[in-house]
Amino acid sequence: MKKNLRAEPSQAHFSRRAPKYDASASWVCDEKLISKMRALARPGRTSVVLDLAIGTGRIAAAFRGRAKAVIGLDACARMSAGRGAADCLVLARAEQMPFPDASFDICTCRQGLQFMDLERALSEIRRVLKPGGRAVLCHLTSYGGADDGTAFLVQRLRNPARKNFFSPGDLARAAGRYFSGVKTFEYITRESVWNWISNGAITAAAKARIMRAYRDAPDAFKKTHKLSFVNGDVLDSMRMEIVTAVKK
Repeated sequence: MKKNLRAEPSQAHFSRRAPKYDASASWVCDEKLISKMRALARPGRTSVVLDLAIGTGRIAAAFRGRAKAVIGLDACARMSAGRGAADCLVLARAEQMPFPDASFDICTCRQGLQFMDLERALSEIRRVLKPGGRAVLCHLTSYGGADDGTAFLVQRLRNPARKNFFSPGDLARAAGRYFSGVKTFEYITRESVWNWISNGAITAAAKARIMRAYRDAPDAFKKTHKLSFVNGDVLDSMRMEIVTAVKK
């Protein structure tokens, strides 16, 4: 795992992204991905679910009617569309949650931990989960090895608030320090790079650097990501990992 020690504040970044967030990547509204996360969480009628970095509420909404209650947490007030997806929306940082110990049966987080102090956030997730509670964490990764260089460059330029860059297995190893029964599932999402970078939060110069990074990428990167260059756009098969774990 690589860290960005000069990441910009995430609240400012997501305040700029909020109006276009749902349209900024195909994975945001991907029902196959959302359904997979819900199935791995194993909700029941008595489950109390916490969705971290709720954003526009796509994950939280998947648990409505399938759990007793859904609580959303986000540090960015402008990402308020998630309010209607949860029974309650709490504005706070995941590294310091305002919940008592052992409050939740399930904790989900999709694409949030990369913007957090990872160790503090995982520690807090463990604290607020009940014994036997499940964490379901879904995040973008590289394909590993030589792929890291170009993948992490593109991710940093696209998300200057990103603190953590994950290679395969990084998140599972981190989760293993706090949880048991850790399992990892790969998920590939096909993304329009031009759509992905037109999110309202990055400069024209950064967009140009990203497109140039794709054009100049090593052949191995282009092959691994199954890149297609079409009408000024790039289609990229990006890799995500879903990590599940249980509180000891």
